[in-house]
Amino acid sequence: MQNAVVSEVWKGIKRTKGTAQHGKKPFLTSDLRRIVEELPRNLPGTRDRALLLAGFAGGFRRSELARLQVEDLEGTPDGLIVRLSRSKTDQEGQGRAVALPYGSDPLTCPVRALRAWLEEAGITTGPLFRAVDRKGVVGNQALHADSVGYLVKRAAGRAGLETLDYAGHSLRAGLATQAAMNGASELAIMKQTGHRSLATVRKYIREGTLFRDNAALKLGL
Repeated sequence: MQNAVVSEVWKGIKRTKGTAQHGKKPFLTSDLRRIVEELPRNLPGTRDRALLLAGFAGGFRRSELARLQVEDLEGTPDGLIVRLSRSKTDQEGQGRAVALPYGSDPLTCPVRALRAWLEEAGITTGPLFRAVDRKGVVGNQALHADSVGYLVKRAAGRAGLETLDYAGHSLRAGLATQAAMNGASELAIMKQTGHRSLATVRKYIREGTLFRDNAALKLGL
């Protein structure tokens, strides 16, 4: 009897609240362009630009960005290869390689942004993304994953976006959504993000392709 009561209460809650999950909004390329244009022209701004563009192009998690080392980067004629160590879905600890190609626009090119940060910060080894104090001194320790999320939200707010709508995951979700909008295959998206769940990736693809091959476009309105 008790279970039946609980079941009916839960059904009522779902009818009232709905069951759809509403996560943070994904960044799109237009958002990132707007955001990097508003970043300050100083060392922290250079770092944030590199972090945002690399996080977006690589579809990285906050924790992955925080753990990156200079030694994880390998330059090639086509861009950079980022070699990730064990991650959330890599329980065997094999790691994976993520390619960051050169962007067509220098303003939003993740490869140029990363190289600019390393050069200006004088970083040649160790943690890739680090704190910068008010005097412009670069720390030795890696940023915490929570700090990555904070920097993402701060950059969004500086560009006039609603900070409550965005989080560190907006970079990873944004890659999947924007790539789907631009016609990338499920396999290509999963290869870049490291997702193992097709259902999860398809959630972003559905959002990104709502206006592609839409029946309402055939109405002649």
